[in-house]
Amino acid sequence: MTQHFRDEGAAARGLNAKDVEAAPDANRPIHALFMEAPTAIAVLRGPDGVIDFTNRLAQRLFRDRAVVGKRLFQCAPELAGSRIADLLELAHGSGRPAAACELLVLLDRGDGALSEGYFNVTIEPIPAAGGAAESVVLFAVEVTDQVLARRRIEQLAEQLEHERHKLEQIIQQMPHAVYIADAPSGQLVTGNAQGAAQLGRPFVASADLAAYSDGYAGFHADGSPYAPHEWPLARAVTAGELVRSEPVEMLRADGSRAIIEYSAAPIRDASGQIVAGVVVGVDATERIRALREERRRSEQLKGLAEASLAVNSAPSLERMLAEITERARSLIGAHQAVISMTRDHNWAQAISAVSLSDRYAAYRGYDARTDGSGIYTLVCKQNRPLRMTQAELEAHPAWRGFGGEVPRHPPLRGWLAAPLIARDGSNIGLIQLSDKNEGEFTGDDESILMQLAQLASVAIENARLREGALAAEKRFRSMVEATAVVVWRTTPDGRVVEDSASWRDFTGQRYEEWIGYGWLDVVHPDDRERAGAAWRGAVASRSRYEVEYRLRRRDGSWAHTVARGVPLLADDGSIEEWVGCNVDVSDIRRAEEALRVQHQLVRTLAENATLGLFMMDARQRCTFMNPAAEKITGFTFDEIQALDRPLHDIIHHKRPDGSDYPMAECPIDRALPRKSQEQGEDVFVHEDGSFYQVAFTASPILDGGAPVGTVIEIRDITEQKRAEAERERLIAALERSNKELDQFAYVASHDLKAPLRGIANLTQWIEEDLAGRLEGEPREHMSLLRGRVRRMEALIDGILDYSRAGRVRHEVEAVDVGQVLSDVVELIAPAPEARVEVSPDLPVLRTERVPLQQVFMNLISNALKHARRADVRVRVGHRDAGQLHEFFVEDNGPGIAPEFHDRVWGLFQTLEARDKVEGTGIGLSVVKKIVESRGGRIWIDSSPGRGATFRFTWQMRDPEQR
Repeated sequence: MTQHFRDEGAAARGLNAKDVEAAPDANRPIHALFMEAPTAIAVLRGPDGVIDFTNRLAQRLFRDRAVVGKRLFQCAPELAGSRIADLLELAHGSGRPAAACELLVLLDRGDGALSEGYFNVTIEPIPAAGGAAESVVLFAVEVTDQVLARRRIEQLAEQLEHERHKLEQIIQQMPHAVYIADAPSGQLVTGNAQGAAQLGRPFVASADLAAYSDGYAGFHADGSPYAPHEWPLARAVTAGELVRSEPVEMLRADGSRAIIEYSAAPIRDASGQIVAGVVVGVDATERIRALREERRRSEQLKGLAEASLAVNSAPSLERMLAEITERARSLIGAHQAVISMTRDHNWAQAISAVSLSDRYAAYRGYDARTDGSGIYTLVCKQNRPLRMTQAELEAHPAWRGFGGEVPRHPPLRGWLAAPLIARDGSNIGLIQLSDKNEGEFTGDDESILMQLAQLASVAIENARLREGALAAEKRFRSMVEATAVVVWRTTPDGRVVEDSASWRDFTGQRYEEWIGYGWLDVVHPDDRERAGAAWRGAVASRSRYEVEYRLRRRDGSWAHTVARGVPLLADDGSIEEWVGCNVDVSDIRRAEEALRVQHQLVRTLAENATLGLFMMDARQRCTFMNPAAEKITGFTFDEIQALDRPLHDIIHHKRPDGSDYPMAECPIDRALPRKSQEQGEDVFVHEDGSFYQVAFTASPILDGGAPVGTVIEIRDITEQKRAEAERERLIAALERSNKELDQFAYVASHDLKAPLRGIANLTQWIEEDLAGRLEGEPREHMSLLRGRVRRMEALIDGILDYSRAGRVRHEVEAVDVGQVLSDVVELIAPAPEARVEVSPDLPVLRTERVPLQQVFMNLISNALKHARRADVRVRVGHRDAGQLHEFFVEDNGPGIAPEFHDRVWGLFQTLEARDKVEGTGIGLSVVKKIVESRGGRIWIDSSPGRGATFRFTWQMRDPEQR
């Protein structure tokens, strides 16, 4: 309920000065205490609430007005009918205290505006002679700051949860894979659905960098797997590295590979400390594969351009057909290529040119004439290409086989054919390919062959027609249309006089700008002198012209081009003209530079790696060895190569017992024939003949599925193995020592308690013998003696418990903490006036019951024992602290001063005399040892007069359980 205080007075009064002077001297300290109390206090008389007294804080609430002698509701009429009025009425009527917490009061702080204030209000009645409440004392404690702070905390917590939920939604809605890991462990905590979709499997959380590397298989461009520290996310969380678009070949769930470009960055807190890392993965599989395919296409186009020059510069039709056949086989990548020419449309053709690889060398003389039937006639009749696998070819209804030519005809494996078509659309023959070097013929192969067939068709027809200049012009125009190159012609002395549409389109130069030697103006200034000198030299020597230079494109960018030109000779040997072209090789040069940089990067990584790296060829000879491998083995790479023996025979040929180690049994050398990665540990032979242990990974290098070599990583683990053996020895020694300590503690406990039991029995017999005569100080001494005996027994038991705390392990089980506390309270059996309150929402843990029960038993017993009051109240609760549970035991006792917070955990430490409060000073030491041995910690929140709160953390799962 909102209350309003309005003040309009001028001076603070409370009791006036005369009242103070009239008060007896003995009451003045009490009056001063009330006046300076940190709580607003007012004494109200009678049911009308006449103000008899206000202290300084209360007077400020009335803005220092003169209020003594006036009714409360006269001074603050807004309070009439309020909760305060109800409390006053209740206190007067019942004679019992009345209170309200966090009462909202609107205060005028002096600027005329009302502001919120919150108060804890208590009204204590002052009984009169008859027992009724004549007056009441009103206590008001302002808690405005606490209430507003709590509300702000609640608002911030709500905002934080909202932001966290929003961040999760953003991550899940991002179009790319997103992963977040904690630092510095590298524990992977978050991943979105896009990441799962990229790899075809659900998100896999990981505890650290090693588990992350095991859970996600990634490979470098050279095929070697990513080590845990090499992953972009690992570098971000451990070294703070900012990684941009690093391509990683990732293994999908179905066994296929995706190329993911990962960008990683560290996340830092306000102090600059790395607290987490985030990585974003963009699936670049299609783009990078398209780029690779584009490079291959560029090579093919380059080949087409070169083929066009070669074909058109052939001195005869026979040589031209041979060139076309050879180029077709080379461009597509096949073992067989044949050109057959059609005569008189009867489809009975003779083989005009053949190109066979060495695989078919025995068939190079085959030239049998066809009979005009068979599947090849479909290509000629329909003037359309055909592309088939061997199975499709043999299943086709037009397939006729080889008939009687089977013994002489080279066998086929797949088939690709393109027609040779004249300008009038008639068929003049076909180009056939078979047995592709790798895989089957593709649509791109068909497209390239069709372009070559078009080029060949034009060249063949032009060679047949021999129509002079017109035929030559048509030939060049067709070549330009069939190839993506810049074509040009010059006079015999090397001057440009004829326009070139392809040159204009490429460079943007007008005809007036490029005639003569104007073409040099669009050559890069750094290349201009060299290009001009090469051209003038070729013209002067009448030799083939070939040079590479940068040419300015229409948009102003620079293209790397290869310029080639040849002289066309007249019958008398004189030069009629020069014909040439410029081929844009920018993509090729960029790819070559990228390959060079990548090669240098890989070499730098290998030479600076701490792991030993080897590469072996198919004969198991070492072809690469980094400095780390040289250091581990004791051999230099030159020494290994000079031996010219399998690597196994040099560093892995003996076992530690001196027996031979056959290569056939070596797991490293099995990686190549099996085409699978091998990992494990083994023993190598050092250059000095000593043996050392290594951890190895052997990965085969495959070329088109065929194994061609092996990459081997080794790490010297000799010292690691020695350390592991020493650790096992120390653990065994510690276990023996612990057993001996347990036995000693038990025996010592038994032997020390024996005389104590004798003393206890003796005192009991003395009391029985002197029954009725043992009074006063002797009886008190006997009681003190028995108490000291019990304390000594408790001390011995405490020392025994302390020696065992943290070492003795119990069975791990599901432990209901609420039930444990119920059992503990029942065992302690507090006095009837004492209260132990247990929170109802306690968790169920997977842990040891006995140690947890012992911790609660000691803490609750201590709270009850040291409360110094009959109405002791102990409260037990908990909160979720992430990976831990935090429990607390809170009491309303006298509290513990901060300077004693560390002392209470020491052995035999008590804050009160043992004769005053019975105790050994060991209990809290045992509690601390138990909690810390289970991976937790314990501490105190307390100050004198405000009770004590003991807090401790406990693992959600037992740390030894996996």
